[in-house]
Amino acid sequence: MSGSVTGLLHQQIACGEYEQAAKTAPDMAGDKSATFTDFVGAIQHAVNARQSEIAVALLDGSRRFFVALDADALRLVVGEMTAVLASCWREKMDDPARTAVTLVLELLSSAECPVTKAESQTVAQFASWAGRVILRKNDMAEFSEITLQTSQWAARNMNEQAGEAFLPAFDSWMHRILRQGRTEAVPILFEALSIFISAVADQKIVFGKFLREWRVIATAACLNTESPLASQMVEQLLLFTVRSENPELWKPVSEKIGEVAVLAVVKHDVATAFPVFRPLMDVGRINLGDELKFGTGPDPDNKRQRIIRLVCLETLKIADMAAHMDLASVAGDKIEEMYQSWSNDPQYESQIRSIQRFCQLLLIYWTNNRKRASKKWTPREKNLSEPLLLTEEDRTKLIFLL
Repeated sequence: MSGSVTGLLHQQIACGEYEQAAKTAPDMAGDKSATFTDFVGAIQHAVNARQSEIAVALLDGSRRFFVALDADALRLVVGEMTAVLASCWREKMDDPARTAVTLVLELLSSAECPVTKAESQTVAQFASWAGRVILRKNDMAEFSEITLQTSQWAARNMNEQAGEAFLPAFDSWMHRILRQGRTEAVPILFEALSIFISAVADQKIVFGKFLREWRVIATAACLNTESPLASQMVEQLLLFTVRSENPELWKPVSEKIGEVAVLAVVKHDVATAFPVFRPLMDVGRINLGDELKFGTGPDPDNKRQRIIRLVCLETLKIADMAAHMDLASVAGDKIEEMYQSWSNDPQYESQIRSIQRFCQLLLIYWTNNRKRASKKWTPREKNLSEPLLLTEEDRTKLIFLL
């Protein structure tokens, strides 16, 4: 019976008898002898013929193959659905794609088979294609469902073999976000990353691999000065790092943001590139305020002090590079330009005093570490020279930096 129903359906689709094929498709669901391979072949035929209704009916009829799967069956089913998604992408058929995504997400939510690197790679490929299809439709609710559910599956099944194999899904999502310009998808991606990384044993190593690809995407995003994507990538990376409560992540995160910011400054100038690295300076500003309020002096284990030191170091590197590109300036001039861009932003109107104080700290840090360059420098920005907001008591608390 399976062969006759399947053969009839293929014949009807091939001959363009789509009304008859739509009536035949549900018969496969009741055909207990029809195999998963039979369904996949018929689904692909319907998609290639751009017959959405038939493809959806066949996908619905295949649900019985998505329960109680072992590892081999999981790879087969998810792999075939990924191929269906690729076909739907090519033919721009949204309904079958959404149905295929729903079926796989339902499967992953209940799957309990042991997972190896192979299964993790298969799910990562599915997640990549699913994200690609949904981002094209700009459906943030469904993109969130895909990223969170697949990341939860990866986190539940985390082991030494399977862990890193899921990382390519994040790389793919970032590339599609960049290509489609979906800035609103960035917080969703980092929420999924938080779920995934929290389950990783060695977070620093796995997160370091993610950061390498993040740098590529953020650097490319900097080329478009009209897009807020680069700034959002930096801001969400910092929020992720704060929420991770893992002090080991701050150094690689600040360094990668600094690298992106330097490239942005080289490509443009301080004023144009400032939104990219402003979130990093904002972290420094906030931690400085907290340190002056709650700090008691140098402490090698103090996270706030470490963050302030890292932010000042990276900001000085950015200022140095900006000055290098402008032969008539020194880093002090560029720190003044940063202050001007920052203080002129209406959303920071209530924070002018703390911005002024942090930029004064940057200038002091610069003069202490670049004595030769700063010796003959004449400040132009009066707000950074008077009044001096860092008291002697403040400087005593900041002796770890100054």
